[in-house]
Amino acid sequence: MALFRQPKNNRKSPRRALGTDACIRLDGGFAARPCKVMDISNTGIRITIDDADSVPGTFNFFVSRTADSGRRARIKWRRGSQIGAEFLS
Repeated sequence: MALFRQPKNNRKSPRRALGTDACIRLDGGFAARPCKVMDISNTGIRITIDDADSVPGTFNFFVSRTADSGRRARIKWRRGSQIGAEFLS
């Protein structure tokens, strides 16, 4: 019987699963694009969004469309409709 090891978690900060609605705004844009937060940590997020390939390398992440301030994020990876991004200072 073979045993399978869990991959080592190299994340700087633990993630929390959310599955909640949020939005992103692209640089210079006013329109908010809806997304779903799959998980979040102090250092980044994993979101699901329509047309993920059209999202540029950096964007602003907002917990809601009406939020005044968001967090700047940079894409680290894309897989289908999912994006993994790190928060910038």
